[in-house]
Amino acid sequence: MNLTQMKYFTEVVKTMNMTKAANKLRVAQPSISRSIRELENELGVLLFIRQGKKLILTAQGNYFFTVVNSSFNQLRMAKENVKAINSLDNKNITIKMCETTPLLVSFLKIIHDKYPQINLQFIQSKIDTDPRHYDFQLVSLPVPEQNNKLLLSEEIFLATSKENSQPTFQLEKINQLPLIEMNASPFADFIRRFLSAQRINPQVVLRTGDRNLMINLVAQGYASCFVPELSWNCTTNLEKISLHKIGKNGFHRKIYLSYPYGPRTSIQEQIAILLLNYCHSLKN
Repeated sequence: MNLTQMKYFTEVVKTMNMTKAANKLRVAQPSISRSIRELENELGVLLFIRQGKKLILTAQGNYFFTVVNSSFNQLRMAKENVKAINSLDNKNITIKMCETTPLLVSFLKIIHDKYPQINLQFIQSKIDTDPRHYDFQLVSLPVPEQNNKLLLSEEIFLATSKENSQPTFQLEKINQLPLIEMNASPFADFIRRFLSAQRINPQVVLRTGDRNLMINLVAQGYASCFVPELSWNCTTNLEKISLHKIGKNGFHRKIYLSYPYGPRTSIQEQIAILLLNYCHSLKN
């Protein structure tokens, strides 16, 4: 078993056609077929069921592709990281995230205040499909096969106008409230999953990606919304609304600082400590 066989196999799975895979890889089609047969013989299983020119991936083939493709992604990431870790004087720090967060404003300020020579870059993309180099990821769940440091754990509150002063909202009462939702995002998905698990189907009257608009509408009594305890304070004035604990125990979300295994430059280590200390200080 070798890397060439793995490369041929993954390309065949992606195209589900030996000829197309051969054309993309610029090799002869018989070489692809021979490589797949040798791989199957070595593994002792069929990776594909052949029906004429049609290929069907077997359960074993599907599992093998998942593992091999993940390994190739790790190799690509390692290659990029090796290029990036070429000196202790690297002045570029890239943070990747699926969803923007007001924390970025604070991150930008504290990094530039302490390390003005650093060029801070942000990438917004799907965490698991973007091969571009990054130094850190902001994620809501730990990333497999990476270092994951808990950056922030914060309670989620129900926000209403100041006229409603009750400290706690019972879950069933949320069904009776008009609600403003965030546009599609990991935070919005997190809220929907929580409500669904509690069998709550709120009356959504508006969706928006503008946090300040959401808070202003809530302050005017138009509707309610969900607000994280800490991370929105950076850019949003929450003093004009009331925040209520949800249910007896409330519910929380977590944000992790995730980064690849392997050697780290001194500046990467210092930035990680800086961000972790800042977020931990928000609780105090």
